[in-house]
Amino acid sequence: MSEYVIEKSCDVVVCGSGPAGLGAAVSARKKGASVMLLEAAGLPGGIIPAVPWMPVNRLLLKDNARTYAHDTLVRHIRKYGDFAWMPGPTDKINGDGLSVHPEYAEIAIYDMLDEAGIDYVLLSPVRDVIKENGRVAGVVVREKRGLAAYHAKVVVDATGDGDVAAAAGCEFAEGREEDGIHMPITLGFSLCGIDKERFYPWWNAEHEGQYKKMADEAEERGYYIAAWIWFPHGTLPGIIGCNHGAWRKQNLKSSGLDSADLTAARRNGLFVARDIVRIFQENKVPGAENCSIDRVGALLGVRDTRRIVGEYTLSFEDTQKDQQFPDTIARKWGYIDANQVYIGPMDSGFSYPYRSLVPKKVDGLLVAGRCASASFMGHTAGKSMGNMMELGVAAGTAAALCAKSGVVPRALDVSKLRDVLIHEMGVKL
Repeated sequence: MSEYVIEKSCDVVVCGSGPAGLGAAVSARKKGASVMLLEAAGLPGGIIPAVPWMPVNRLLLKDNARTYAHDTLVRHIRKYGDFAWMPGPTDKINGDGLSVHPEYAEIAIYDMLDEAGIDYVLLSPVRDVIKENGRVAGVVVREKRGLAAYHAKVVVDATGDGDVAAAAGCEFAEGREEDGIHMPITLGFSLCGIDKERFYPWWNAEHEGQYKKMADEAEERGYYIAAWIWFPHGTLPGIIGCNHGAWRKQNLKSSGLDSADLTAARRNGLFVARDIVRIFQENKVPGAENCSIDRVGALLGVRDTRRIVGEYTLSFEDTQKDQQFPDTIARKWGYIDANQVYIGPMDSGFSYPYRSLVPKKVDGLLVAGRCASASFMGHTAGKSMGNMMELGVAAGTAAALCAKSGVVPRALDVSKLRDVLIHEMGVKL
Protein backbone atom coordinates (compact mmCIF):
# COMPACT_ATOMS: atom_id res chain seq x y z
CA MET A 1 0.00 0.00 0.00
CA SER A 2 1.29 3.47 -0.88
CA GLU A 3 2.22 5.79 1.96
CA TYR A 4 0.36 8.56 0.10
CA VAL A 5 -3.38 9.14 0.24
CA ILE A 6 -3.12 10.83 -3.18
CA GLU A 7 -0.44 10.42 -5.83
CA LYS A 8 -0.61 12.35 -9.12
CA SER A 9 1.71 13.45 -11.91
CA CYS A 10 1.81 16.50 -14.19
CA ASP A 11 4.28 18.59 -16.15
CA VAL A 12 4.59 21.50 -13.70
CA VAL A 13 3.74 21.78 -10.02
CA VAL A 14 3.49 25.33 -8.67
CA CYS A 15 3.57 25.68 -4.89
CA GLY A 16 2.01 28.90 -3.60
CA SER A 17 -0.90 30.78 -5.14
CA GLY A 18 0.10 34.36 -4.41
CA PRO A 19 0.81 36.72 -7.31
CA ALA A 20 4.00 34.87 -8.28
CA GLY A 21 2.29 31.48 -8.16
CA LEU A 22 -0.69 32.68 -10.18
CA GLY A 23 1.62 34.17 -12.81
CA ALA A 24 3.59 30.92 -12.97
CA ALA A 25 0.57 28.62 -13.18
CA VAL A 26 -1.29 30.62 -15.84
CA SER A 27 1.83 31.05 -17.98
CA ALA A 28 2.88 27.41 -17.77
CA ARG A 29 -0.63 26.35 -18.75
CA LYS A 30 -0.74 28.82 -21.66
CA LYS A 31 2.45 27.24 -22.95
CA GLY A 32 0.74 23.85 -22.97
CA ALA A 33 1.94 22.28 -19.73
CA SER A 34 -0.37 20.37 -17.40
CA VAL A 35 -0.28 22.27 -14.12
CA MET A 36 -1.10 21.53 -10.48
CA LEU A 37 -1.26 24.57 -8.20
CA LEU A 38 -0.87 23.83 -4.48
CA GLU A 39 -1.63 26.35 -1.74
CA ALA A 40 -0.87 25.99 1.97
CA ALA A 41 -3.57 28.39 3.14
CA GLY A 42 -7.34 28.17 2.84
CA LEU A 43 -7.68 30.73 0.07
CA PRO A 44 -5.85 31.43 -3.17
CA GLY A 45 -4.15 34.68 -4.11
CA GLY A 46 -1.85 35.22 -1.15
CA ILE A 47 -1.86 38.85 -0.13
CA ILE A 48 -4.28 39.85 -2.93
CA PRO A 49 -7.46 38.85 -1.04
CA ALA A 50 -5.82 38.71 2.39
CA VAL A 51 -5.93 42.42 3.24
CA PRO A 52 -9.30 44.11 2.66
CA TRP A 53 -9.05 46.54 -0.27
CA MET A 54 -5.29 46.37 -0.41
CA PRO A 55 -4.28 47.83 -3.79
CA VAL A 56 -2.82 45.16 -6.06
CA ASN A 57 0.11 47.41 -6.89
CA ARG A 58 1.86 47.45 -10.29
CA LEU A 59 -0.83 45.18 -11.73
CA LEU A 60 -0.99 47.64 -14.61
CA LEU A 61 1.60 49.88 -16.24
CA LYS A 62 0.16 53.31 -16.96
CA ASP A 63 -3.28 51.66 -17.14
CA ASN A 64 -2.05 49.02 -19.59
CA ALA A 65 -1.76 45.31 -18.87
CA ARG A 66 1.76 44.03 -18.19
CA THR A 67 1.58 40.42 -19.33
CA TYR A 68 -0.92 37.80 -20.43
CA ALA A 69 -1.31 36.69 -16.79
CA HIS A 70 -1.82 40.22 -15.49
CA ASP A 71 -4.33 40.93 -18.23
CA THR A 72 -6.26 37.75 -17.43
CA LEU A 73 -6.57 38.57 -13.74
CA VAL A 74 -7.58 42.19 -14.45
CA ARG A 75 -10.24 41.02 -16.91
CA HIS A 76 -11.80 38.66 -14.41
CA ILE A 77 -11.78 41.27 -11.62
CA ARG A 78 -13.26 44.03 -13.73
CA LYS A 79 -16.16 41.95 -15.03
CA TYR A 80 -17.75 42.03 -11.55
CA GLY A 81 -18.25 45.78 -11.66
CA ASP A 82 -17.99 48.66 -9.22
CA PHE A 83 -18.60 46.66 -6.03
CA ALA A 84 -15.63 44.45 -6.87
CA TRP A 85 -12.92 46.95 -7.69
CA MET A 86 -11.87 50.56 -8.02
CA PRO A 87 -8.74 52.26 -9.39
CA GLY A 88 -5.81 52.05 -7.01
CA PRO A 89 -3.56 54.91 -5.92
CA THR A 90 -1.08 56.41 -8.34
CA ASP A 91 1.77 57.41 -6.01
CA LYS A 92 5.35 56.27 -6.55
CA ILE A 93 5.10 53.37 -4.08
CA ASN A 94 1.55 52.12 -4.66
CA GLY A 95 0.86 53.07 -8.26
CA ASP A 96 -0.63 51.33 -11.28
CA GLY A 97 -3.01 48.90 -9.63
CA LEU A 98 -6.54 48.07 -8.57
CA SER A 99 -8.13 48.11 -5.12
CA VAL A 100 -10.18 44.93 -4.94
CA HIS A 101 -12.96 43.59 -2.73
CA PRO A 102 -11.32 40.52 -1.12
CA GLU A 103 -14.09 38.02 -1.92
CA TYR A 104 -14.46 39.21 -5.49
CA ALA A 105 -10.69 38.94 -5.83
CA GLU A 106 -10.86 35.33 -4.70
CA ILE A 107 -13.75 34.63 -7.08
CA ALA A 108 -11.83 36.20 -9.96
CA ILE A 109 -8.83 33.99 -9.16
CA TYR A 110 -10.98 30.84 -9.30
CA ASP A 111 -12.43 32.06 -12.60
CA MET A 112 -8.94 32.59 -13.99
CA LEU A 113 -7.71 29.16 -12.90
CA ASP A 114 -10.83 27.37 -14.13
CA GLU A 115 -10.73 29.13 -17.49
CA ALA A 116 -7.10 28.10 -17.96
CA GLY A 117 -7.76 24.48 -17.02
CA ILE A 118 -5.42 24.50 -14.04
CA ASP A 119 -5.88 21.94 -11.26
CA TYR A 120 -5.59 23.45 -7.80
CA VAL A 121 -5.81 22.31 -4.19
CA LEU A 122 -5.87 24.51 -1.10
CA LEU A 123 -4.83 23.57 2.44
CA SER A 124 -1.82 21.65 1.15
CA PRO A 125 1.36 22.86 2.87
CA VAL A 126 4.65 21.47 1.59
CA ARG A 127 6.08 18.76 3.81
CA ASP A 128 8.95 17.47 1.67
CA VAL A 129 10.26 17.11 -1.88
CA ILE A 130 10.52 14.06 -4.09
CA LYS A 131 13.96 13.58 -5.63
CA GLU A 132 15.01 11.39 -8.54
CA ASN A 133 18.64 11.10 -9.56
CA GLY A 134 19.46 14.10 -7.37
CA ARG A 135 16.89 16.47 -8.91
CA VAL A 136 13.56 17.69 -7.57
CA ALA A 137 10.83 15.64 -9.21
CA GLY A 138 7.81 16.62 -7.15
CA VAL A 139 6.55 17.60 -3.71
CA VAL A 140 4.89 15.95 -0.75
CA VAL A 141 2.17 17.96 0.98
CA ARG A 142 0.26 17.38 4.20
CA GLU A 143 -3.47 17.03 3.72
CA LYS A 144 -5.99 16.29 6.48
CA ARG A 145 -6.12 12.59 5.58
CA GLY A 146 -2.38 12.23 5.32
CA LEU A 147 0.47 12.81 2.89
CA ALA A 148 -0.12 13.47 -0.81
CA ALA A 149 2.53 13.23 -3.53
CA TYR A 150 2.56 15.33 -6.68
CA HIS A 151 5.17 14.32 -9.25
CA ALA A 152 6.33 16.84 -11.85
CA LYS A 153 8.93 17.40 -14.52
CA VAL A 154 9.60 20.85 -13.02
CA VAL A 155 8.55 22.43 -9.72
CA VAL A 156 8.09 26.18 -9.16
CA ASP A 157 8.49 27.39 -5.58
CA ALA A 158 6.28 30.45 -5.20
CA THR A 159 5.52 29.87 -1.52
CA GLY A 160 7.01 33.21 -0.48
CA ASP A 161 8.85 31.45 2.33
CA GLY A 162 10.84 29.22 -0.02
CA ASP A 163 9.40 26.08 1.60
CA VAL A 164 10.08 23.79 -1.36
CA ALA A 165 13.63 25.03 -1.88
CA ALA A 166 14.42 24.70 1.82
CA ALA A 167 13.09 21.14 1.85
CA ALA A 168 15.26 20.40 -1.19
CA GLY A 169 18.37 21.55 0.66
CA CYS A 170 18.89 24.87 -1.12
CA GLU A 171 21.06 27.47 0.55
CA PHE A 172 19.13 30.53 1.70
CA ALA A 173 19.49 33.80 3.60
CA GLU A 174 17.15 35.43 6.10
CA GLY A 175 16.83 39.03 7.25
CA ARG A 176 19.06 42.03 6.69
CA GLU A 177 22.65 40.92 6.30
CA GLU A 178 24.21 43.16 8.94
CA ASP A 179 21.78 42.60 11.82
CA GLY A 180 19.19 39.96 10.93
CA ILE A 181 16.16 42.23 11.18
CA HIS A 182 13.05 41.70 9.07
CA MET A 183 10.39 44.01 7.81
CA PRO A 184 7.42 43.92 10.21
CA ILE A 185 4.53 41.48 9.95
CA THR A 186 1.18 43.21 9.48
CA LEU A 187 -2.44 42.22 10.02
CA GLY A 188 -4.54 44.39 7.72
CA PHE A 189 -8.16 45.19 8.47
CA SER A 190 -11.11 47.30 7.38
CA LEU A 191 -13.47 49.65 9.21
CA CYS A 192 -17.19 50.16 8.72
CA GLY A 193 -19.47 53.01 9.76
CA ILE A 194 -17.26 55.61 8.06
CA ASP A 195 -18.67 58.80 6.52
CA LYS A 196 -16.01 59.05 3.84
CA GLU A 197 -16.98 62.56 2.73
CA ARG A 198 -16.10 63.88 6.18
CA PHE A 199 -13.37 61.41 7.20
CA TYR A 200 -10.94 61.67 4.29
CA PRO A 201 -10.68 65.49 4.28
CA TRP A 202 -9.95 65.38 8.00
CA TRP A 203 -7.46 62.52 7.69
CA ASN A 204 -5.61 64.04 4.76
CA ALA A 205 -5.21 67.32 6.63
CA GLU A 206 -4.67 66.09 10.20
CA HIS A 207 -3.10 62.63 10.31
CA GLU A 208 0.37 64.10 10.88
CA GLY A 209 -0.96 66.61 13.40
CA GLN A 210 -4.09 65.90 15.40
CA TYR A 211 -4.08 62.15 14.82
CA LYS A 212 -0.41 61.76 15.75
CA LYS A 213 -1.07 63.64 19.00
CA MET A 214 -4.09 61.44 19.71
CA ALA A 215 -2.11 58.28 18.98
CA ASP A 216 0.90 59.29 21.09
CA GLU A 217 -1.34 60.09 24.04
CA ALA A 218 -3.23 56.83 23.61
CA GLU A 219 0.02 54.89 23.52
CA GLU A 220 0.93 56.33 26.91
CA ARG A 221 -2.32 54.78 28.18
CA GLY A 222 -1.33 51.38 26.81
CA TYR A 223 -3.02 51.45 23.40
CA TYR A 224 -1.47 49.55 20.50
CA ILE A 225 -0.37 52.06 17.86
CA ALA A 226 0.84 51.26 14.35
CA ALA A 227 4.16 52.64 13.12
CA TRP A 228 2.24 54.20 10.23
CA ILE A 229 -1.28 53.78 8.99
CA TRP A 230 -3.03 54.25 5.65
CA PHE A 231 -6.70 53.92 4.73
CA PRO A 232 -7.38 52.86 1.12
CA HIS A 233 -10.92 53.41 -0.12
CA GLY A 234 -13.25 50.44 0.00
CA THR A 235 -15.65 49.69 -2.84
CA LEU A 236 -18.66 49.58 -0.51
CA PRO A 237 -20.44 52.50 1.24
CA GLY A 238 -19.10 53.27 4.69
CA ILE A 239 -16.15 50.87 4.48
CA ILE A 240 -12.44 51.68 4.23
CA GLY A 241 -9.43 49.40 4.25
CA CYS A 242 -6.41 49.76 6.49
CA ASN A 243 -2.81 48.91 5.75
CA HIS A 244 -0.22 49.78 8.36
CA GLY A 245 3.35 49.33 9.47
CA ALA A 246 2.52 46.96 12.34
CA TRP A 247 2.55 47.71 16.06
CA ARG A 248 5.24 50.23 16.88
CA LYS A 249 6.73 47.88 19.48
CA GLN A 250 6.89 44.78 17.28
CA ASN A 251 10.31 43.17 17.46
CA LEU A 252 11.83 43.53 13.99
CA LYS A 253 13.68 40.26 14.51
CA SER A 254 10.30 38.52 14.54
CA SER A 255 10.35 35.84 11.86
CA GLY A 256 7.57 34.82 9.52
CA LEU A 257 8.93 31.27 9.88
CA ASP A 258 8.32 31.19 13.64
CA SER A 259 4.81 30.19 14.72
CA ALA A 260 5.11 32.03 18.03
CA ASP A 261 6.13 35.24 16.24
CA LEU A 262 3.24 34.84 13.78
CA THR A 263 0.83 34.30 16.66
CA ALA A 264 2.04 37.46 18.38
CA ALA A 265 1.81 39.44 15.12
CA ARG A 266 -1.82 38.43 14.63
CA ARG A 267 -2.76 39.17 18.25
CA ASN A 268 -1.00 42.53 18.23
CA GLY A 269 -2.41 43.42 14.83
CA LEU A 270 -5.93 42.80 16.06
CA PHE A 271 -5.23 45.06 19.04
CA VAL A 272 -4.03 47.78 16.65
CA ALA A 273 -7.39 47.53 14.87
CA ARG A 274 -9.27 47.63 18.17
CA ASP A 275 -7.40 50.69 19.34
CA ILE A 276 -7.69 52.75 16.17
CA VAL A 277 -11.46 52.40 16.59
CA ARG A 278 -11.20 53.50 20.23
CA ILE A 279 -9.09 56.52 19.28
CA PHE A 280 -11.54 57.59 16.56
CA GLN A 281 -14.56 57.14 18.81
CA GLU A 282 -13.09 58.78 21.90
CA ASN A 283 -11.84 61.80 19.95
CA LYS A 284 -14.98 62.05 17.80
CA VAL A 285 -12.91 62.08 14.62
CA PRO A 286 -15.07 63.58 11.85
CA GLY A 287 -16.72 60.81 9.87
CA ALA A 288 -15.40 58.06 12.18
CA GLU A 289 -17.28 58.81 15.40
CA ASN A 290 -19.36 55.65 15.05
CA CYS A 291 -16.91 53.37 13.27
CA SER A 292 -16.20 49.75 14.11
CA ILE A 293 -13.96 46.93 12.96
CA ASP A 294 -15.43 45.46 9.79
CA ARG A 295 -13.03 42.55 9.34
CA VAL A 296 -9.36 41.61 9.62
CA GLY A 297 -7.23 40.02 6.95
CA ALA A 298 -7.50 36.28 6.37
CA LEU A 299 -3.70 36.09 6.23
CA LEU A 300 -0.87 38.00 7.82
CA GLY A 301 1.20 40.28 5.62
CA VAL A 302 4.68 38.73 5.86
CA ARG A 303 7.16 40.83 3.90
CA ASP A 304 10.32 38.74 3.99
CA THR A 305 11.57 35.36 5.19
CA ARG A 306 13.86 33.04 3.21
CA ARG A 307 15.68 34.31 0.14
CA ILE A 308 17.03 31.38 -1.83
CA VAL A 309 20.64 31.70 -2.99
CA GLY A 310 20.53 31.43 -6.77
CA GLU A 311 22.94 31.59 -9.65
CA TYR A 312 22.77 35.38 -9.33
CA THR A 313 21.89 37.42 -6.23
CA LEU A 314 20.12 40.65 -7.14
CA SER A 315 21.69 43.52 -5.19
CA PHE A 316 20.70 47.00 -4.10
CA GLU A 317 23.25 48.36 -6.60
CA ASP A 318 21.44 46.53 -9.42
CA THR A 319 18.28 48.46 -8.59
CA GLN A 320 20.00 51.84 -8.80
CA LYS A 321 21.36 51.79 -12.34
CA ASP A 322 20.23 50.87 -15.81
CA GLN A 323 21.65 47.38 -15.46
CA GLN A 324 20.93 45.31 -18.57
CA PHE A 325 21.42 41.61 -17.93
CA PRO A 326 21.87 39.31 -20.92
CA ASP A 327 19.29 36.99 -19.33
CA THR A 328 16.68 39.62 -18.41
CA ILE A 329 13.29 37.91 -18.10
CA ALA A 330 11.30 40.53 -16.14
CA ARG A 331 11.35 44.13 -14.98
CA LYS A 332 10.42 45.58 -11.61
CA TRP A 333 8.67 48.92 -11.40
CA GLY A 334 8.08 51.35 -8.55
CA TYR A 335 10.05 52.24 -5.45
CA ILE A 336 12.06 50.62 -2.65
CA ASP A 337 9.72 50.04 0.26
CA ALA A 338 11.52 48.25 3.09
CA ASN A 339 8.80 48.90 5.64
CA GLN A 340 10.11 50.60 8.82
CA VAL A 341 13.68 50.03 7.57
CA TYR A 342 14.31 52.06 4.41
CA ILE A 343 12.26 53.94 1.82
CA GLY A 344 13.93 55.21 -1.32
CA PRO A 345 14.02 55.40 -5.11
CA MET A 346 15.16 52.76 -7.53
CA ASP A 347 15.62 52.66 -11.28
CA SER A 348 11.95 51.94 -11.96
CA GLY A 349 11.74 49.27 -14.63
CA PHE A 350 15.15 47.79 -13.85
CA SER A 351 16.10 44.44 -15.36
CA TYR A 352 15.68 41.17 -13.50
CA PRO A 353 17.84 38.17 -14.52
CA TYR A 354 16.71 34.58 -15.04
CA ARG A 355 19.65 33.38 -12.93
CA SER A 356 17.93 34.80 -9.82
CA LEU A 357 15.14 32.24 -10.31
CA VAL A 358 17.55 29.27 -10.50
CA PRO A 359 18.81 27.87 -7.17
CA LYS A 360 22.45 26.92 -6.93
CA LYS A 361 23.22 23.19 -7.08
CA VAL A 362 19.59 21.95 -6.95
CA ASP A 363 18.02 20.96 -10.28
CA GLY A 364 14.39 20.55 -11.32
CA LEU A 365 13.35 23.65 -9.38
CA LEU A 366 12.67 27.34 -10.04
CA VAL A 367 11.90 29.97 -7.39
CA ALA A 368 9.71 33.02 -7.94
CA GLY A 369 8.37 35.90 -5.89
CA ARG A 370 9.86 37.13 -2.65
CA CYS A 371 11.84 33.93 -2.07
CA ALA A 372 13.89 34.45 -5.25
CA SER A 373 17.61 35.18 -5.05
CA ALA A 374 18.32 38.72 -3.79
CA SER A 375 19.97 40.61 -1.00
CA PHE A 376 17.67 42.05 1.65
CA MET A 377 17.62 45.46 -0.05
CA GLY A 378 17.51 43.91 -3.51
CA HIS A 379 14.31 42.11 -2.55
CA THR A 380 12.66 45.25 -1.17
CA ALA A 381 13.07 47.08 -4.49
CA GLY A 382 9.75 46.86 -6.27
CA LYS A 383 8.33 44.09 -4.08
CA SER A 384 4.79 44.98 -5.19
CA MET A 385 2.34 42.26 -6.15
CA GLY A 386 2.35 43.04 -9.86
CA ASN A 387 6.14 42.73 -9.96
CA MET A 388 6.00 39.39 -8.15
CA MET A 389 3.48 38.17 -10.72
CA GLU A 390 5.87 39.05 -13.55
CA LEU A 391 8.61 36.96 -11.91
CA GLY A 392 6.07 34.15 -11.75
CA VAL A 393 5.28 34.55 -15.45
CA ALA A 394 8.96 34.05 -16.24
CA ALA A 395 9.28 31.04 -13.93
CA GLY A 396 6.12 29.36 -15.20
CA THR A 397 7.05 29.88 -18.83
CA ALA A 398 10.54 28.54 -18.20
CA ALA A 399 9.11 25.52 -16.35
CA ALA A 400 6.84 24.68 -19.27
CA LEU A 401 9.70 24.98 -21.76
CA CYS A 402 11.91 22.77 -19.59
CA ALA A 403 9.16 20.17 -19.20
CA LYS A 404 8.61 20.03 -22.95
CA SER A 405 12.29 19.84 -23.91
CA GLY A 406 13.42 17.62 -21.04
CA VAL A 407 16.11 19.96 -19.72
CA VAL A 408 16.68 21.24 -16.20
CA PRO A 409 16.09 24.98 -15.62
CA ARG A 410 19.77 25.92 -15.44
CA ALA A 411 20.31 24.37 -18.90
CA LEU A 412 17.41 26.19 -20.56
CA ASP A 413 18.16 28.33 -23.62
CA VAL A 414 17.34 31.74 -22.15
CA SER A 415 17.19 33.38 -25.56
CA LYS A 416 14.28 31.07 -26.41
CA LEU A 417 12.63 31.88 -23.07
CA ARG A 418 12.95 35.60 -23.70
CA ASP A 419 11.44 35.20 -27.16
CA VAL A 420 8.41 33.38 -25.75
CA LEU A 421 8.01 35.91 -22.94
CA ILE A 422 7.99 38.82 -25.38
CA HIS A 423 5.89 37.35 -28.20
CA GLU A 424 3.52 35.00 -26.36
CA MET A 425 3.29 36.25 -22.77
CA GLY A 426 3.33 39.99 -23.52
CA VAL A 427 6.28 40.77 -21.23
CA LYS A 428 7.90 44.10 -22.05
CA LEU A 429 11.61 43.34 -21.91
